[in-house]
Amino acid sequence: MKIIMHRGGHVVDIYAVYWVGGNTYFYGLHEGNGGLSAYKLGDGIDIIDSDLSGNFVYFNQGVFYKPLIEERLLDDLLEYDETAYKRFLEILKAEGRIDPDFC
Repeated sequence: MKIIMHRGGHVVDIYAVYWVGGNTYFYGLHEGNGGLSAYKLGDGIDIIDSDLSGNFVYFNQGVFYKPLIEERLLDDLLEYDETAYKRFLEILKAEGRIDPDFC
């Protein structure tokens, strides 16, 4: 899944969709950000690719990319932890989900 931000036109790869209080949120990664960021549907973003295929699991009121949960990376990536970010990039590159030059 991919979204585009109205401001700046950044394309963001989505690795989680979750629901709180009747709202839909996404956790996404865009190059150079250093971690995962939260995005609210309808709040300055548009979905440009709705395909959420691959290795995802239901967890705690959402659908998450499985390695985020299995390797306990989610909280650290939300806190922009450098070690977690490097590990997450290793996983994504090994699975061919992102370009080998992505940093």
